[in-house]
Amino acid sequence: MYKTILLKKEPEHKIAWLVLNRPDKMNAINSQLMDEMYRVLQEIEDDKEIWVLIVRGTGEKAFSAGADLTWFEGITPTHARDLASKGHTLFTQIEKLRQPVIAAINGYALGGGCEIALACDFRIAAERAKIGLTEVNLSLLPAGGGTQRLPRIIGIAKAKEAIMFGRRYTAKEALELGLVHKVVPDGSFEEEVRSFALKLASQSPIAVKLAKQCINQGTQVPLDVGLELEAQAFGTLFSTKDIFEGIAAFLQKRKPKYSGE
Repeated sequence: MYKTILLKKEPEHKIAWLVLNRPDKMNAINSQLMDEMYRVLQEIEDDKEIWVLIVRGTGEKAFSAGADLTWFEGITPTHARDLASKGHTLFTQIEKLRQPVIAAINGYALGGGCEIALACDFRIAAERAKIGLTEVNLSLLPAGGGTQRLPRIIGIAKAKEAIMFGRRYTAKEALELGLVHKVVPDGSFEEEVRSFALKLASQSPIAVKLAKQCINQGTQVPLDVGLELEAQAFGTLFSTKDIFEGIAAFLQKRKPKYSGE
């Protein structure tokens, strides 16, 4: 069905893996990959059996090395702007997905690959990973949202250094910057990512979804507006079965069994 994306669902565990699958190109991004990724994300959005999505690259070498540069041959300024807008649409789709999204950075995550990771809710890196917005080294700039999301994640001053010097960070350096949430040994990478995802999938998907919306939207508006978003979300939870299951499970000293209803 898809040529540049692998989709592996584990509905019994409430998780799915979206795998960038261009191993001969270090999972570099081209138009086909973007189109297929967009369709896969729509499929995941509509799948009520999937509560957490993990994004990673095929193999151990690269999450994604960024844009396939052959894509830029003969490009016009107008076309370049359209490509940037297409990237914005796709990466915003990741950011706004109903489910929390984990970027499993198994290797190089450079340029557009880094921008995919920035749009995810969590970033877990293998020790071997290298990550950065390196476009300026080619007289480009991050045009998939990198100039906007990176400052919001690590701060303006650090983002300027990262982008203007085209810095490529080790996993340890990225952790110190706050660019990734966690670094795990190469040998146990998939196991650690899975464990993180399963723990996240054990939470109420409704509460997680609303918390994600409150954080993402509330931090971009005045505090009083954000507080109103939070209050409305809190009220919405009391129309669900999950909140009463969560409270009952706590009082009965057992694990909750959420239904997503």
